[in-house]
Amino acid sequence: MDSIAFINGQEQSRISISNRNFQYGDGLFETCVVKDNQILFWEKHLSRLNEGCKKLKIKNIDKSIWLKDIKKALSLTPKKNCVVKLILSRGDSQRGYGYPDDILPVRVVIVSELKNAKAKKSFSLEYAQSGYHSNPILAGIKHCNRIEQVLARATLTRDEAIMLDENQNIISVTQGNIYFISGKKLVTPKLDRCGVIGSRRSLILELAKSMQLNVKEENISINEVRNADEVFISNSIIGIQSVSSIEDYYLPKSRMTEKIKKAFESVTQDIKSWTCI
Repeated sequence: MDSIAFINGQEQSRISISNRNFQYGDGLFETCVVKDNQILFWEKHLSRLNEGCKKLKIKNIDKSIWLKDIKKALSLTPKKNCVVKLILSRGDSQRGYGYPDDILPVRVVIVSELKNAKAKKSFSLEYAQSGYHSNPILAGIKHCNRIEQVLARATLTRDEAIMLDENQNIISVTQGNIYFISGKKLVTPKLDRCGVIGSRRSLILELAKSMQLNVKEENISINEVRNADEVFISNSIIGIQSVSSIEDYYLPKSRMTEKIKKAFESVTQDIKSWTCI
């Protein structure tokens, strides 16, 4: 299916060259899964979007306006399962980094098809040639300047790539969060200086705790990878994907990962996790 786009509540796909998102990446975005006119984990997406507005000092858009736009866009597609991408730009302004106090945000809703990609049994990772540089102000949020990920995926030869910070600590994969299991301990990277806090991450950590795993958010160096029994990644589209290898290190185990994945899929199928539009 062709993508359907709405800009400020009107069906259109052309944006002004004065838009600050186009010129500077001055904006935020969210990628949501929709099934039967219901958005999975809408409140988590909205919370991260609002946190991004707070950090970047972008004027907030009321939840009801977003839902109204999404409903309009979904009404134009026969597909029941879709991906809805929300983009919020600071707005339009004259040339230069500065912007007027009365600048109005520009909101975009894009609906595209959700392809049913089956989880691969063998999923390999490599280390990305591009990584993050720490900036606590931008840490956690999903801002629109993603050139680090673009560069990381430009040289990708395996299924995914691990992105490091300037201190060679593991932060994430290019399109999701990463988790390491060693015995009864689950560790995921601290994201207080760079990286994106995924919309599914907090749920996964809660599920792991319910299974009596010792859950920690820590700095993880590349030297610690070989201590892991299991590794998995997550994002809003693929859910949870077990990792079978990181370059020349192989991980045959995935028993605990499968337990977490089963619990995760049970929650995502629960109607309470969805927001009706």
